[in-house]
Amino acid sequence: MEQQKTKNAKVRTLYLSGLEGQQAEVEASIFPGLPSFEVVGLGDSSIREAKERVRASIRSCGYTFPNQRLLVNISPAYLHKSGSSFDLAIAMAILLASGQVEAVSENVVIYGELSLTGEVRPVPGSVSRLLCLDETEPDLCVVPYQDLSEASLLGRVVFPVQTLQEAILAVEGREVDARPIAACKISEKPSAPYVDISTLRGQPEAERALILAAAGFHNMLLCGSPGTGKSLSAQILQGILPPLTLPEKIELLRVESALSVLSEENIASLQRPFRYVHHTCTPSAMVGGGRNAVPGEISRALHGILFLDELPEFSPQVLDLLRVPLESGEIKISRNNSTNCFPASFMLVAAMNPCRCGKMIEEPTACTCTRQMIRSYQGKISGALLDRMDIYCYLARISKDSMLETMECDYPPQSRIWREKIAQIWQMQYQRCDEAGIPRCRNGQCRHSQLGEVFRIGHAELEYAAMAAQQLKLSVRGMQRMVRLSRTIADLDGQRDVKTGHIIEAISFRLPSWSEKGEAIKV
Repeated sequence: MEQQKTKNAKVRTLYLSGLEGQQAEVEASIFPGLPSFEVVGLGDSSIREAKERVRASIRSCGYTFPNQRLLVNISPAYLHKSGSSFDLAIAMAILLASGQVEAVSENVVIYGELSLTGEVRPVPGSVSRLLCLDETEPDLCVVPYQDLSEASLLGRVVFPVQTLQEAILAVEGREVDARPIAACKISEKPSAPYVDISTLRGQPEAERALILAAAGFHNMLLCGSPGTGKSLSAQILQGILPPLTLPEKIELLRVESALSVLSEENIASLQRPFRYVHHTCTPSAMVGGGRNAVPGEISRALHGILFLDELPEFSPQVLDLLRVPLESGEIKISRNNSTNCFPASFMLVAAMNPCRCGKMIEEPTACTCTRQMIRSYQGKISGALLDRMDIYCYLARISKDSMLETMECDYPPQSRIWREKIAQIWQMQYQRCDEAGIPRCRNGQCRHSQLGEVFRIGHAELEYAAMAAQQLKLSVRGMQRMVRLSRTIADLDGQRDVKTGHIIEAISFRLPSWSEKGEAIKV
């Protein structure tokens, strides 16, 4: 009796590990023996469940599922894998091994989730998956149809499919020409309306602080009684930030794509993110985590604003997690078998009351907080976090005339004008970095050791800054942040060099406020 031969086939696929796209091979082997179906290769339950989805999809498309011993291996087998994106590759490898499909090329990359009826569904992480193909360009890349926008944004030539039957036709080469890929329409129009800066009435100091924060991408802490406009100021800040550049947009989409399937609106908008984080946020929600690590709020605010309202109400453990990302621009999540690095370049904007009741400064006689309560309330914020704030701004209650102005709403919008001016200031800062031979960055993110040389600050001005920092008992980090802010003030004033007046204004944003009770507000 002639012994039956083992039938083998393999296809390449793409999967997501943390925030990085990885390549894998799906191998299918059909052996003689009792019918069985096993999937190996260190996959989680979502991959093991793929067996039933693949079986139903193949049969619903009119093909025969092998009635023999079937083994599918996903290599490299030493790496943990998860997700439903292996469905389409597993089904194609089985069809190739059984001889029901003949591939026109062996260099095929394919991924997607299958429904029981053979429909191909999108999966999270498509941007990272397609980016990992830079080094090895396949002859054919078959993706879910909904990933067409991401592919066009990245300039990838793909074959989008909606069903398993269409994927089979693509692999067999019966449809040689890939479907036309329409260019992804990028729009600078915000996905949500901005709050215009003209709505901030009667707060000239706060308006100046917001413009400086946007011009240099500086971290900012807002302090004031309830109702003075702290949350409004944070929302205004988003409207005066220039739109995302294409590289920034792609980097942000990598983060968002890892969490969910992207919509057309998310892909097309260049609006910078604004993440409003509630004080009940957990450590893993802030920095990311989970068994299969996913990005947290820090990474979702990439190139945008992370707004923490009621800062003292946050857990000290959560606030301390912000310290390293604010300095390094990235956050590392370590698990038992892997370490994931997530981007964390963001502007931190926080708001707080001077005390729990909020009346310590405006109405000190009506304040119900004792000295111990005030000290305990303010002490929840560590000095290390406060040291990483560039701008401290106090918002007072506005006058009667300013209140009337807020009700009239007949003031002309100004955010667009400031957005264009700040974009020009950013270009000046990039040009200065190019001249110094350092990576492009904004003033608030510059970590170069020779700040005086890069920022064009004279020796006399640096001596004055050091003397002021010593009197204010600032750390070296605090002094450097003050110097960065003075450079932004000079840029906003159109000055090539930093003068003493710019340093004096920068110092004014670090001076503490004092209440009639004698309690020092750390801002």
